[in-house]
Amino acid sequence: MQKRIEEKILTPLYILCWLGLVLWIGINHEPFADEAQAYLIAHDASVWDIITKVSRTEGTPALWYFWLKFLIFCGVDYSKLYMASIIPNIVAVYLFISKAPFPKYIKYIFPLTYFVLYQYNIVARNYSLLFLMTTFAAICFENRKKHPYRLVLSLLLLGSVSSHAFLLSCSIVLFWIYKDADKEEGIKGYRAFIEKNIKALGIFIIFIVLSVLYVYPETENQYLQNYQMLEGYRVRNILSILSSGLITSSKLAPENLWYIYIGLFYFIGMSYLLSKEYGVKFWILWLPNLLFMCLVKYKLWHAGIFIMTALFIFWTEPNKINIKLKLGLGILIITELIWSVAGGIKDINGKYAVSEDVYAFLQKEKISPQEIEQISFNSVGMNPYYLDKSMSYWDWSKYGFVKKSDINQLISKKAIILNKELYIYSKEKIKELQQLGNYQMKTFSSQHFFGLQDMSQDETLYVLYRK
Repeated sequence: MQKRIEEKILTPLYILCWLGLVLWIGINHEPFADEAQAYLIAHDASVWDIITKVSRTEGTPALWYFWLKFLIFCGVDYSKLYMASIIPNIVAVYLFISKAPFPKYIKYIFPLTYFVLYQYNIVARNYSLLFLMTTFAAICFENRKKHPYRLVLSLLLLGSVSSHAFLLSCSIVLFWIYKDADKEEGIKGYRAFIEKNIKALGIFIIFIVLSVLYVYPETENQYLQNYQMLEGYRVRNILSILSSGLITSSKLAPENLWYIYIGLFYFIGMSYLLSKEYGVKFWILWLPNLLFMCLVKYKLWHAGIFIMTALFIFWTEPNKINIKLKLGLGILIITELIWSVAGGIKDINGKYAVSEDVYAFLQKEKISPQEIEQISFNSVGMNPYYLDKSMSYWDWSKYGFVKKSDINQLISKKAIILNKELYIYSKEKIKELQQLGNYQMKTFSSQHFFGLQDMSQDETLYVLYRK
């Protein structure tokens, strides 16, 4: 009787409230440059171009672009971009509540945590598919012996979300082999497992090869060259991963030492507890992304992949969640609930991005797209407001975060748009440019929220213009 009440009343009511909450925040959220970039790619690039060119320059699989392209075909315009992430996540929440082998209170609390509710949901990026695909993979993993092809299908979808999700899908395959092969027989046990599942594993191997071929970036990619020029960025990656992104969020600076120490202690402590309980299986799933983010690519919002990895680990063997792990998870959940509230409030009351304001200002000044020069990537957020393709997505194969523009080319334009970082580091040159081109300047302020501090890229834009 109680189960029927939960299924017929509590779960639908919870999902309805969750949907209402995220719609409220989503309606008030203005997409920023990264969200706009993906929308523009889906809107302007062909399927063939996405597969053969764009995915390589963006360095990410194409599932998100195809999902956006489908929604655009169905009539979802840029003002409703938040629906692209809310639709898959409402499905994920339903599956999680219905299928996850966790206590009821965890089923109802976890969808309210920061990465699920806000960072991978309100902010509509490819990571918005991560919760759904991880949940789907965990469900299929439970029935892998009866339906191995369903598991492979779920891993193909998970691996097509992002580069981090791709590594997680590969890790799950290794986890599958390690968990189900008869280890008492040694090599023979692994060989027997592979022979039994050769077709399913063969499909996934083909997926790996094709994914690497169409996603692996070219050496002349300006985005990568930007990172290669940053001295010691790998060291900063390692310190950032080990000290922030889960329960703390702070810049690597002396004034933030306490945040760094707390984050470091938590990350290492939880890794130790998970390793102690799950052993080799934990490292099979944990290590690939940890190494990738240390050596190649890490931003604070990438920390969510650790939460999804832990979710998958707990889902496969929930009986191993001991009291120490429960305490550690309690700290994580409480912290992220606070972040969710803070992020939602700031998005509703503040400015996550200012692209629409910049667009409206340029329209008011009657400055056409042909008379605008976008120096920095951040201004791409205004491009979807133009109906034609004259203002399209940023080409990373040609530009880094900043275009290298000739001074004469710049002053031939009626408007020049740049971000705060470029403005700070080039104040003298910008003053000179203002004088040469007789420009006025207007500032559009915006600040992201991430964790305990405003950590994400500052979205303030500066517009140099002349009437």
